[in-house]
Amino acid sequence: MKNIFYVLFLITFIFSSCTKEEGCTDSLALNYNIDAENDDGSCEFGLVGGSWTTQSISTNGTMTVSFGGIPLLDSTINYTETNPDSLEPYRLTMNDDNTYIEYDVMNAIVESGTWAVLSDQLTINTPDTTLVLTIGSVGKSNLSLSLNLAESSNDMGATIDYDITQVINSTR
Repeated sequence: MKNIFYVLFLITFIFSSCTKEEGCTDSLALNYNIDAENDDGSCEFGLVGGSWTTQSISTNGTMTVSFGGIPLLDSTINYTETNPDSLEPYRLTMNDDNTYIEYDVMNAIVESGTWAVLSDQLTINTPDTTLVLTIGSVGKSNLSLSLNLAESSNDMGATIDYDITQVINSTR
């Protein structure tokens, strides 16, 4: 009887010691587990880690121009830009210290500044302005951000109103 107990104990010990720790095994993930041997699909990704290269910018919205109350232009805007030379930012690196660097298509630094995230809002402080973008999705290799630009101005009798949303799709 004693031998059976030792054999069962030994078998239990062998099988329990073979259990591999599960968790996120992707080093770009926010919840990366260095001890995990099996990826359990729990990886969560953020903006930091590598550079984001813009693939397209879709612009949708309206613009109206009137002079003295008379409409001169009433336009709907709907286009997608994919030409690398026209995409801004072309490449964006978000750093752990909440700074960013923007590069052009020739990998020259265009500008740098700071950033912060609160809920799904990404605030980017550029040298000239502050942009508030909405994070649509962020994954291991894909990022979607949207920016709404709405303004009404009056200049020398002309009224210009626009309400435009841009969606920036990037890959890492």
